[in-house]
Amino acid sequence: MYNLPLKGGLHKKLLALLMTMIMCISLSACGASSSQTGESTANANDSNGQKVVLGINDWPGSYWWLAVDKMGYFKEQGVDVEVKLFSNYSDGLNALNSGKIDLFVPALADIIPAYVRGADTKVIMVQDYSAGADGLIAKSDIKSVKDLKGKNVAIELGGSDHLFLLKCLENAGLTTKDVNLINMSTGDASNAFISGQVDAAAIWEPSLSMAQKETGGNILASTKDAEYEGLIPAVLATNGNALKTKREEIKKVMKAWFNARDGYENKFDEFAKDVSSGAEVSPEEFKTLMNGCAVRTMDENAEAFKDGDTYVSLKKCSSMLSDFLYDNGLIDSKPDNFDSLFDSSIFDEVYAEMNK
Repeated sequence: MYNLPLKGGLHKKLLALLMTMIMCISLSACGASSSQTGESTANANDSNGQKVVLGINDWPGSYWWLAVDKMGYFKEQGVDVEVKLFSNYSDGLNALNSGKIDLFVPALADIIPAYVRGADTKVIMVQDYSAGADGLIAKSDIKSVKDLKGKNVAIELGGSDHLFLLKCLENAGLTTKDVNLINMSTGDASNAFISGQVDAAAIWEPSLSMAQKETGGNILASTKDAEYEGLIPAVLATNGNALKTKREEIKKVMKAWFNARDGYENKFDEFAKDVSSGAEVSPEEFKTLMNGCAVRTMDENAEAFKDGDTYVSLKKCSSMLSDFLYDNGLIDSKPDNFDSLFDSSIFDEVYAEMNK
């Protein structure tokens, strides 16, 4: 799932992302200087607490944090937040696990391998679910997933869209033996599809919309379809040290998020404008991208931390994801449980304090 370029057209954004992945260079964002590990925008708040470093990436839901910052929600809570862009998604994950940043917004599937290896990673909130922002696109003469038999399909093996592709094939009565999987990054997969090097690609926004616009290809399936609801959640994750040393500051970050979430519909135009001032999308493009991203409410977060029979339950989803990762050789063992991965304690406090 999930780099934040400078203001401009969506086409430039995709190209920038591709160049980043190919050349391993960092972009500059929001007028800030960049480094190999990421880019940042400092929030000029008056706060007596410690600064919280929040890592974001190129996923529509991550753009929200720009508006949370620019619209003053952090300042309202009195918390100093540095929003740091990781143009390389894996660098963000590594920074979280090594304690170089305090918070990151990964796909749930992408933090399980480190958790299995003993990383002290904690999921403290569900940010959103993909609700159309991930999809399987194919050439215009391919009308259904069943028609992919014998075709070349580009996919980033081990990523969230690998899982999505497997589910699509399974629902169509196919397996990976029925198609030719071509392993490459999401950005390269989009580029390969646009240039006609592959017949189909499982990719996510904004690459998905760009690929369809450029080729007129068919989106055979997407996470908007009911059977994939909750399959690809983006979560707010922290590490054990930050949870201990910056607990009150992280609580304020979460309150700022939910305050922004509550005002989203009523202030959408302002929201989109503030996002576009820092991200390389216009307000209109942001609106389109967010159609495929279901941002979770407080009540929906409360449900996610409970046991359940659907992927909306974090524990249920994690169990399914660990099976997927293990079966594909991406983890050496499956956890007996995920009790130490999920920590709802900050959310529980925020929920109680904001619902008095």
